[in-house]
Amino acid sequence: MNKILGSLVLFSFTFLSAGSITATVDTKEVLEGDSVLLTLSIVGKDITPIPEIEEIGAVKVDNIQRRSGTNFVHVNGVTSMEHSQILILEFRPKSSMTIPSFSVKVDGEMKQTDPIKIVVRKSATGMKRATKNFSLDVKIEKSKFYLGEPVVLTIYFKQRTDIDVMQIDYKPPKFKDFFSKQLGEGETYKKGIFTIQELNYLLIPKKAGKLILEPAHAKVAQRSRERQQGGWYIDVPKWTQLSSDSLIVQVDKPNKAHDIVGDYKLTEKIDHQKVKVNRPVTLHLELTGMGTLDDYDGITFNIPNVTIYSDDAKIESKLLGKELQSHYQKSFVFISDHDFIIPSKRIRVYNYKTKKVKILKTKEYHITVEGASKRVSNSIVHTNETLQDTHLPSSIALLVAFVFGVLSTLAINYLPSSLLEKWKLKKLPNRYDEALKILYPKLSESKEVEEMVRKLYARQNGDKSVKIEREQLEKLVTRYKD
Repeated sequence: MNKILGSLVLFSFTFLSAGSITATVDTKEVLEGDSVLLTLSIVGKDITPIPEIEEIGAVKVDNIQRRSGTNFVHVNGVTSMEHSQILILEFRPKSSMTIPSFSVKVDGEMKQTDPIKIVVRKSATGMKRATKNFSLDVKIEKSKFYLGEPVVLTIYFKQRTDIDVMQIDYKPPKFKDFFSKQLGEGETYKKGIFTIQELNYLLIPKKAGKLILEPAHAKVAQRSRERQQGGWYIDVPKWTQLSSDSLIVQVDKPNKAHDIVGDYKLTEKIDHQKVKVNRPVTLHLELTGMGTLDDYDGITFNIPNVTIYSDDAKIESKLLGKELQSHYQKSFVFISDHDFIIPSKRIRVYNYKTKKVKILKTKEYHITVEGASKRVSNSIVHTNETLQDTHLPSSIALLVAFVFGVLSTLAINYLPSSLLEKWKLKKLPNRYDEALKILYPKLSESKEVEEMVRKLYARQNGDKSVKIEREQLEKLVTRYKD
């Protein structure tokens, strides 16, 4: 349907005489906020190019379309070539106005259009506009549903099959209170003397209460032959304005505490429950089922003295029948130098069909770290009292600080820059943080990346026995940083 609605068919002309310029509009009366399409059509053997038009009567032009063509004309046994230019201008008048006259030099003479009066009326919610030849209808599968529950809305554009349509400009409803997603390209079929184009949208309400779905709009250009002075004809667009009904729906909020709405299955996989010191443990979680998960915040872990990394959740959705199937994936990496427990987490799922809350739980995992240190794993916080425990006389402490400062200054000013850079890399752990941020998302792309990520995790957690080749690290970071 998009291809059909979005396409613009070239205007064709049949000419029997001299050149001209004409101006037509799709409508002379519009609702407030609607657009007007002004079509300028110029025909002749010698045409001055139409200049750029950015405003119409002080109203900014929103969209411009240009078309041109060439025809051979046979008059009184003489064949000649005539050119045509078409300029379509879309603008939105804020109040009633007059489109001014436009002038163009055609075949050596100045030709001009007549002014056109446009009347703008206040918008009326739910006003439907249709004709015996065209209509635009909207249908929603249910008018009452729950917050978070997906519903399908269908737009039907109907036209008589025997009518020559030059152009269709379609504007979908404003789904301002909904998450919306177009489902596929739609379908076209015949029913009696009409051709029907059907387009589906998946809607998920953002809030509860009575919500208004505003109308869909369309402008249809039907080919019409218009007789000109001198007895010749030109094909011009005859515009029809269409709008569907507006809809009012009731969205109820589930009256039970929940995290997500729908019907889902939880699966999980852990790669190791016994690892060496500072080796990563990866937990992979998946949610699959009917409903939307686009606004789901997910679960989090906070385990004292355990470093935890996680990737961004991956959410994929597709329509099965008239229900939305969603697939959610997220991985967590845990690194520690001592035994720890990954706690169980729960997800409360409200099923709008059964009106019940189902609890999905992850397992509790006891992780054994081989060669774990026996020291207390609480974080060490350095305070003034800690410094005083060194029992160094204050005068000596000041002297040590002074000497260290002098040596640092000399190093910065006189050490070779290459040596200084290596020294900085060794001393600044945040270099490893940056490398991890770049390489972790690429963990599955190669064994080389996977091994480097494991080494970085280990070094970050104090395992100085792990050696990292800096050239190799820089090579990988450079490869994947973009």
